[in-house]
Amino acid sequence: MRPKSPPLPAVSRINTSADPSLQPPRLRPTGQAPQSPDSLSGPFISGNRTLEHQLPPAATPVPPGVKVSDLPEVPRASATLLSDYLLSPGLLRNMQPANEEGLRYVVGRKFVDVKNHGTVYVEFDPNLGTYRAMDLYRKLAPGPALYRNIDESTWSPARQIDTVHPLKRPHPDIHDAEAAVPARQPRITLMPARLKATTSELLDTHFARLYPQMTQAERLMELRSYNLSPLQHVRLRDDLAAHPSALPQWLAEHKRRSLNADDPARYEALHQEIEPLLRPLRNGRLLLSHLGDYGDFSESVSGEFLDGFLARLGYLRNGSDVLYRTDIPALFRADERTPFEFYNDDRMLPRLKHPRGATTEKPISATVSLKRVERYAGRGTGSPDPEYLLYNNQKNKYPGRKPGDSDNESGESDNDWSEASDVELDSERNYETVRHNQTIIFAYIIDTRKMEVVPREENHLLNNAARNKGAWFPEDELEALISTSKRGIESERLWLLDSTLTRAAKVDDIAYEAGYRQRNDIEARTHQGADNRYEYDALIDKVANAGKPVLTLGKDKEWFANDIIWPE
Repeated sequence: MRPKSPPLPAVSRINTSADPSLQPPRLRPTGQAPQSPDSLSGPFISGNRTLEHQLPPAATPVPPGVKVSDLPEVPRASATLLSDYLLSPGLLRNMQPANEEGLRYVVGRKFVDVKNHGTVYVEFDPNLGTYRAMDLYRKLAPGPALYRNIDESTWSPARQIDTVHPLKRPHPDIHDAEAAVPARQPRITLMPARLKATTSELLDTHFARLYPQMTQAERLMELRSYNLSPLQHVRLRDDLAAHPSALPQWLAEHKRRSLNADDPARYEALHQEIEPLLRPLRNGRLLLSHLGDYGDFSESVSGEFLDGFLARLGYLRNGSDVLYRTDIPALFRADERTPFEFYNDDRMLPRLKHPRGATTEKPISATVSLKRVERYAGRGTGSPDPEYLLYNNQKNKYPGRKPGDSDNESGESDNDWSEASDVELDSERNYETVRHNQTIIFAYIIDTRKMEVVPREENHLLNNAARNKGAWFPEDELEALISTSKRGIESERLWLLDSTLTRAAKVDDIAYEAGYRQRNDIEARTHQGADNRYEYDALIDKVANAGKPVLTLGKDKEWFANDIIWPE
């Protein structure tokens, strides 16, 4: 996204020489406030170097990084009856309401509200990767595992299916699979799946022994047909190392379920491992380098299964075979163009020289991070790109010249969008520039609802093959591409942020409140080099006083694309 900022300090980089296995923060439900990096104890979360899991053939694969071991045998009734752990109403009188994590506290102890049941005391069980109901007085054995309900502060119990080992990894009720998710705790250990290396070992050693008549390509197709998640690849490798003569029983059952389009748990194993990574990855809380060598997902499962899984996650594919979404509510962009220019043209036209290839139509780059825009557009941290300031407005087909400079006789248009646009452009040459002294960069929020948005990091993880096919992605982290029509992005989708980056108003409303003469005067001062952001701030105040929508962003959190909730 232009203009570029100075090199950023490596605040999110980790010294992986000490611990190469790193865990992402938990994935928050949509609309939940992101956690400040300062609120985490220490940099990111470290994990084990080896995978330690011994599951019986019928057990459900564990989520990433959860080490599973048998718990002490206890009477089944005491471990499964939630009613034994419910607190009396008298104990709830001084208890605070649930916080954003769904937890209630009293003197450092944690409690949760179980939907349609009551309130229980809980402790986190690292073996199960979630909280369990516990007896406050330690007279009962650990109770049922509890799962946070999506977009709620309540929890729900998991249904125990395994009658032989009832306290091993609980199986969520299939009917509740879409309504409940395991709690994501910042200290759960993550073991990055070394998918590429594990796949190579499976093919070159174990499948070569089991299928000596097959070629390497045929063995690869055989492995892909099982539609295994990264941790299931590791599990299969470990099982074949222990019992090399035959494939384990669970493998055939998993393949059968993965091929059944009507099975609601078809993608469960892969979903448990991948879905929690996506939002932290998009927001820069998790780096691809932290995930180990996941390899290329398109090479580890069948094409039909992968497409179904990605569709379940909400991704679509465009003509360039690149993944995009239409449910990202907003993106942020730093830009030297004034809000009045967008208002006058009714649109934001794409910038110069963005390569094509990743989006269906011409791309406009933006970022998912408000803090990143602050680095681009904040006082003293960024300045407009001189190349862009050679255009008096976005409709100029050719750059102008500064007063006193020689004529620019180039026969080529520097605006590679101009030939494809159905907007009438100005073909004048060698006009004198008026904005070459401008010092302000504006910060905008773009309403991207129902627009094609190509997220950079998610494509690198889930669709790395697209880069091999010529798709272009921005070099900057936390960037995304908006596919724009030939007419650009409508001005009604553009919101100008004030100088504090805490309030934003529609460009159209700001221009209306300013009026024709004031628009021209304010814009002229901006082009002449004045730092007159206060005048735009005053117009946002005027918009608010007129009762028109204003978006408020608190300074107490770090804002990302999916945090934006547009006012009606």
